[in-house]
Amino acid sequence: MAPQLKDPWARREAWRYQTNFTRANRFKGAAPGFGIAVVAFGAYLAAEKFLFEKKDDHHH
Repeated sequence: MAPQLKDPWARREAWRYQTNFTRANRFKGAAPGFGIAVVAFGAYLAAEKFLFEKKDDHHH
């Protein structure tokens, strides 16, 4: 059996996969205002639909 070889660079690479640099945390700040923009646009569409809808009573 060969002795287990340890990677000499493992300790230097470990920071990439911990705390602020995990995959979820890297993509969390990718689009900082996107959630607020989606909610605001949804509110705009709802207001447009329900508040400013033109009533067209005559049919062709």
